[in-house]
Amino acid sequence: MSDHPPVPEMVHSSTRGRAIRFAKVSKDFTTGNGRRISAVRQVDLEIAEQQFVALIGPSGCGKSTLLRLADGLLEPDMGQIKLGDTSPRPGPATGMVFQNFRLIPWRSIAGNVGFALEGQGLDTAELNQRVRMQLEQVGLAQWANHYPAQLSGGMRQRVALARALIGRPDVLLMDEPFASLDAQTRELMQDDLLALWEHHRPTVLFVTHSVDEALLLADRVIVMGGGAVLEDLTIDLPRPRRSTDARRVAEYGRLREHLWSRIRDLVLADPASAFFGRR
Repeated sequence: MSDHPPVPEMVHSSTRGRAIRFAKVSKDFTTGNGRRISAVRQVDLEIAEQQFVALIGPSGCGKSTLLRLADGLLEPDMGQIKLGDTSPRPGPATGMVFQNFRLIPWRSIAGNVGFALEGQGLDTAELNQRVRMQLEQVGLAQWANHYPAQLSGGMRQRVALARALIGRPDVLLMDEPFASLDAQTRELMQDDLLALWEHHRPTVLFVTHSVDEALLLADRVIVMGGGAVLEDLTIDLPRPRRSTDARRVAEYGRLREHLWSRIRDLVLADPASAFFGRR
């Protein structure tokens, strides 16, 4: 994908220029035995337009729940969430990328990507053109007529990314999208995501368990624990970044040690969260 050709600038949707705002947001869940669990507690957080923000923390700290609240897949029990001046809801204003790809097995790669545009009133020629351009961006144009089972894990994740981007969202929500990939493919995907983000600059909220991934990608790293925001750390590493370059900066090592110490302390304080935590 790193050799893909230049693409025209993306025309953004109606939420252009708007931030994500969590105002005293809380969300509880009830377990099968009737126990009430507080997944997100009094989160007060604002994300500026075009920022790349990573959420890290041990399993069960509320990262993925916060992401689903931002997409409108969940409703908060308390507090308010705004994308600009509107409440979140699944749709073209936001793109969502999950860990497990969620591709439709009986549809071609082009069909999977184009699925995100169906029902928006595009004629066939325009839809096909948009799909072709999006597949070119992620280096998969020659695979358009293949099916998900014929692709590697990394290629399938590129398809999922293309499907999220084709709606031209201002907000991109990513839930551990590279966690299931092997180490080499994951690093390549990180670099590819950075290249796409640097070109289009959507606002990104990115969930990860990897301190290194958070440092490589993000402008800010939000540390969560017990459903709450514990730290909001600005990452001043120079851009553009690439995985092979960022780690050479002395500040990278200091930031990594600081964040890893925070995560380690959180896991040691609640070891069960690493195995049985809520998401």
